[in-house]
Amino acid sequence: MNPIRRRLITAGLLVGGMAVFAACGSGGPSVQARQTGETTTTTTNPEPPTTTPAPTTAAPATTAAPPTTTVPEPPCTLEALTAAHTAAFGPPAGTLRVQKCVAGWATTSTTKGFDPPSFTLYRAEGDHWVAVNRSGGKLCEGQGVPPAVASQIGCDT
Repeated sequence: MNPIRRRLITAGLLVGGMAVFAACGSGGPSVQARQTGETTTTTTNPEPPTTTPAPTTAAPATTAAPPTTTVPEPPCTLEALTAAHTAAFGPPAGTLRVQKCVAGWATTSTTKGFDPPSFTLYRAEGDHWVAVNRSGGKLCEGQGVPPAVASQIGCDT
């Protein structure tokens, strides 16, 4: 193949590609004019006016209160608890294992080689976990964990 022809084909592809990318993101011609005191919108493709029929019935005088919904507990997964641990204390310095999650509280253990394990306490806040304490013992002491939950998640208080 002739080198000049090769260059012309390459240049043609580049120019064509640039034309395609230049046209991307164009949503059509539209101009918005803003003035003090009055706001107007001018478009080159006017939309046909739409009308909404007037409601035929009035709203009732009293309405029932909307049902209360509780925010679901965040998932008790290794990924979610690792993210909370990393946010509070940095990345785990060993292997992190989920121990138990009960009623918005969770615990994990971190082991590395022959070192004694360390434990982390988490509290659910909305849709995510927050690491609140890291310790080798007395993990839940002074953290507000209900006694019934503390015994289920392995706390020694």
